[in-house]
Amino acid sequence: MRNGLGLKWVISGSFLLLIAVVLLIYSRLLPEYSVRGLLYTASAMMEEEAQYFARHYKKDPTTPPPHNYFYTSVIGKEALPENIRKMLDTPPSLSFGAVQVFGDLDSEDQDEGRAILAQPLGDGKTLYMYDLDHDQEEGGEVETPLSDAYLDRELHGVIFISLAVFIPALIIIALLVWWLVRPLGRLAQWSTTLKEPDAVSGERPNFSFKEFNMLADALAQSVQQVQAASLREGRLLRYTSHELRTPLAVLKANIELLTLQSGGVLPPPLQRIERSVLNMQRIAETLLWMSRELPEALPEEAIDLNGLVGELIEEHRYLIGKRDIELILDISSEPCRLPLTACRIVVGNFLRNALQYADEGSVEISFQYPQLCIVNRIRETKQAEPSSDFGYGLGLELMRQLCARLGWQIEVSVEQQHFSVTLDFEAASPFEESPAVVAGPSENT
Repeated sequence: MRNGLGLKWVISGSFLLLIAVVLLIYSRLLPEYSVRGLLYTASAMMEEEAQYFARHYKKDPTTPPPHNYFYTSVIGKEALPENIRKMLDTPPSLSFGAVQVFGDLDSEDQDEGRAILAQPLGDGKTLYMYDLDHDQEEGGEVETPLSDAYLDRELHGVIFISLAVFIPALIIIALLVWWLVRPLGRLAQWSTTLKEPDAVSGERPNFSFKEFNMLADALAQSVQQVQAASLREGRLLRYTSHELRTPLAVLKANIELLTLQSGGVLPPPLQRIERSVLNMQRIAETLLWMSRELPEALPEEAIDLNGLVGELIEEHRYLIGKRDIELILDISSEPCRLPLTACRIVVGNFLRNALQYADEGSVEISFQYPQLCIVNRIRETKQAEPSSDFGYGLGLELMRQLCARLGWQIEVSVEQQHFSVTLDFEAASPFEESPAVVAGPSENT
């Protein structure tokens, strides 16, 4: 409901802002177009007076030029006052209709701005009409209290109309938003109860609008599908815990018996089976741990990474085959506290890929807490295409998820036919997704 109220204020505020912008534009355009209306009126009056004079002048050239309180006129440019003649030699600052404005009409000095109309007459002469300034006369400008009062009433009416539109519109918008957002807030509140299975299977409330009811049905259906998938996953984990680990334990026990029978040394085929069983057991345990919704932290213990890497090298030395590969080790012997099983899986995966896909040359392994770096020479710098093979895909995804759960970060770089993988044990926060990539497909992981 809190989110619904927030949405209500956002929508109502948006509509209020829209109305305010419209009123602001209206208030700015109103005086502008009012002035244009006055200019049009002045232009029409002067032009009509000039046309009227031109008709009478054609019949009687002695007809006197028009003159009234607002403007006067003369025939011929030489009859104009000197200041107006100088203005005609400059470009006009404004033109409206038949009238041209020279200078600034708003200036207190009337000599700075004049409105002038030029009307050609039939005999080749020109009638010039220009406005008059009465401010300098005795008594100043004539007051028009009745007209001013009328204008004030009209302006107050405009303000009243603006408020009469603004306030009811705001009330209507607030009611409309409340009417629309209230069922949305109920929908949001109801969605928080879908964590319980009884709420999903129970009767859905009516949210007044067909669209909200359709959204609620789709949401309930999605939650039901997620809960069903979660139940299937739980059953799969239980089956995996028993059906997969049991045969692995049987295989491991039988391999130990075969080791005792053979005097402690297994033939190469059985050694490969032993390694595969050990890897499968570690993967199964890690998958079960990662699949828990809230997995507990793996137990940490003091690890000599130098010895661990040495053991892993001996386990995977068979991958070198007949290639001439030199192992260059620079590993700190200082003990560090890490989860042993996860550390064996991740480091073993990287080492296996480095030995399996390395070109002839050297494989460099260095460790200085908290970073482990493995660099091997490769034949091509082109990155391997993603594969649908379970060996590659599962191994890559497993390394990503495992390192993300443990708070480790993996960085991969390819430079001058050298493939390097850096594992940082303290770079990321636990349970945060990490953009990890392994050096290549592994044998089992």
